[in-house]
Amino acid sequence: MRKSLTIIGVAILSTIAVLAALPTFKTTSASGTTSAVAYFVADPNSQIRVVSANLTSDLATSTLALRTGAGAYYQTITNAASSSITNGISSTNGLVPSSVMVLQHAGACYSSTLSLWTTNAAGAPVIVLASGGWGVNASVGDDIYQMSAATTVGVGAVTNQWQNGDALYVGNYGRPVMATLTGTGACSINVLSAHYDSVGQ
Repeated sequence: MRKSLTIIGVAILSTIAVLAALPTFKTTSASGTTSAVAYFVADPNSQIRVVSANLTSDLATSTLALRTGAGAYYQTITNAASSSITNGISSTNGLVPSSVMVLQHAGACYSSTLSLWTTNAAGAPVIVLASGGWGVNASVGDDIYQMSAATTVGVGAVTNQWQNGDALYVGNYGRPVMATLTGTGACSINVLSAHYDSVGQ
């Protein structure tokens, strides 16, 4: 009896472990004029693998640029306004001028370009963003990522073009993924799908 219960217990735990390791599918979309920007928010326990994209653009030289979080930081001072360009940050180690920065706030992502970094009057590290800031009131503890250089895919002037694969793009473990499609007067990331893969998949 005890042996049977042990076998049943092991089987249940194995099943739970397998279910926990199954990938989660997520989709996102975005539209714009000269650019459309979509994000997959970071999950500290998963790696994001983009597997499918449906794209529309009116630009003959349109590209889809994919980036993943590289350096990870966090907000140390609450923004006074959504357009604040100066933001308190946990560290300035590894920052690169003109890099794309992403803020993850309340389950959503916002991006800006890094202009420079310095210290405030109290000697704490701050970053200065491009005009307009994050576009949202960042809170203390919000995650901030310096994004990688872009990996680009040629798209061109297309309507509802599908691109599919086992891995169109793979982000860094525990980091967000950002997709930017270019256009002239109208472009749209109609559907962008990804796996959130946990360790061992």
